[in-house]
Amino acid sequence: MSNFLKKNPGVRVEIKGYADELGPEDYNMKLSENRAKSVYDILVASGVDASRLSYKGYGEDTSANKSSADARQMARRASFEVK
Repeated sequence: MSNFLKKNPGVRVEIKGYADELGPEDYNMKLSENRAKSVYDILVASGVDASRLSYKGYGEDTSANKSSADARQMARRASFEVK
C-alpha cells in the first residue's frame, strides 16, 4: 500500500479496523481503532503524507461467519478504502 500511495499522489485512503466478536463490545471497538492506527502509523513512517490517510475502528465485524476459529481470525483485520 505504501508503494501504491507513493506512485499515486492524488489518492486518499481510509484505514478500517475490525475485531472479532469475542470480548466486550467496548474493548473490541478500542482494539479495532488501535489496529487501524497501527497501520496508519506504519504508512506514515514509510513516508506517506498523513494528510492523505484517515483511520477508524469499526468494532466487531458483523459480516464475518462466527462459527469457526478461522472465521474469527479473518474478522481481526484492517482494510483499505481508496478514495
